[in-house]
Amino acid sequence: MIVGADVSKDELVVHELGGGTSSIQNNRREIEGLLLTLSPEATIAMEATGNYHRLLADAAFSRGFRVIVFNPKDVLHYARSTSPRAKTDRVDARVIAQCVASSEAADKELHPYQPVPDAIAKLRSLLQTRASLVHTKVALTNRLKQCPESASYLEDSVDGLMQPMKGLNEEILRLARSLPGYEHLRGAPGFGPVVAPYLTALLAGKNFLTSDSFVAFIGLDVRVRESGKRKGRSSLSKRGDPEARRLLYLAAKAASRNSGPFRDLYLRHQAKGLSKIAALVAVARKLARTAWSIYTKGEPYNADRVLTQRRGGNKPATNALSTHSHPQATAPVAGTSKQQERTTRLDNTT
Repeated sequence: MIVGADVSKDELVVHELGGGTSSIQNNRREIEGLLLTLSPEATIAMEATGNYHRLLADAAFSRGFRVIVFNPKDVLHYARSTSPRAKTDRVDARVIAQCVASSEAADKELHPYQPVPDAIAKLRSLLQTRASLVHTKVALTNRLKQCPESASYLEDSVDGLMQPMKGLNEEILRLARSLPGYEHLRGAPGFGPVVAPYLTALLAGKNFLTSDSFVAFIGLDVRVRESGKRKGRSSLSKRGDPEARRLLYLAAKAASRNSGPFRDLYLRHQAKGLSKIAALVAVARKLARTAWSIYTKGEPYNADRVLTQRRGGNKPATNALSTHSHPQATAPVAGTSKQQERTTRLDNTT
C-alpha cells in the first residue's frame, strides 16, 4: 500500500494508490485515527513543507510505517512528466503516491524519513528566523535608499527588526554548543557564530555517508546538460537549502581573504580562468566537504588535510557524531546577487 499526502497548515489530503482520496485536519488526533486504518506495511509519502509535515511524518514513523519525505522539486519534476490536467490538493496527493511507485519501479533509491531531535529542530527554526530578519532588513534598507521620502515611515521599522537579534544569537549559540561537533566546526576558517551552528544543525539532523551526499543535499553539486553536438553549460543543482548555500558562499569569501589552503584553492581556480564568483563557489564546495569531514570524524580542523582530501570522502562504517544520542560550480549560488551581496555587509557576523 502506498499513500500520498498533500500537507498544508490545517489540512491533509490523503490518496491511497489504487484507492480513494480523503481529507482530514492536520492535528494529532485525526492523524492517529488515519494511521489506525492503514496497513502496517504501508508507505506514507509527502513533500517537505517547512514544519507542517512533521506531525504526520513523526507520528507515522513512531508507529513503524515507512515514511518518505520528498524534496518538492522532485515531485514537481515528476508531475510535469505526467502532465496532469489540473493542479489541486487531491491531484497533488495522487501525484506524490505515484512518484513513490514510479521510483520503486525504476529501482531508484528512496531515503526513509528519520525524525529530527527537538533541539536540532529548534536550532534550525531559530536560524531560519534570523535569516528572515536579515533579508527583511536588507529589503527595507534598499527601499530607503531608493525612496528617501519614506525614511520617516521605515527607519523605525528597520531598527525594530534588529532588536530581537541579540537574544536570537545568544539562544542559537547556546543550542549549538549543546550539540556534538559544533566546537570542532567553529575552528575552521570562515565558520563564524552563524555558519557553524547552521552546518551543525544540518549535519546533526541527517546521516550523510559521504561528503558528496552532503554537497548534493545543500545544492552545491554540479549538473551538466549535453545532447549530441550541444555542449551544455555546467550549473549548480541548487536543490537544497538556499540559506546554507548563501552562508557557505560568505564563508568562502572570508576564508579566501586570509592565507591558508582555501585562499590557495581560490587563487588556483582563478589562475585556471574561473571568474571570481565561480572560484568562490568552488571554495564553498570544498568548505562543505571539510565540514562533513570534521563532523563525521569528530576531529578538529586540520589545514594540512584540506587539499589532500579525496572527493566524496571516506565512507565511514558509523558516523560517530550523527549517532550520538542527544537529550532533546560555474553558476553563482543563492546569495550572490547584488541585493544579497549587501546582506554580506549587513550580516557580517557569519
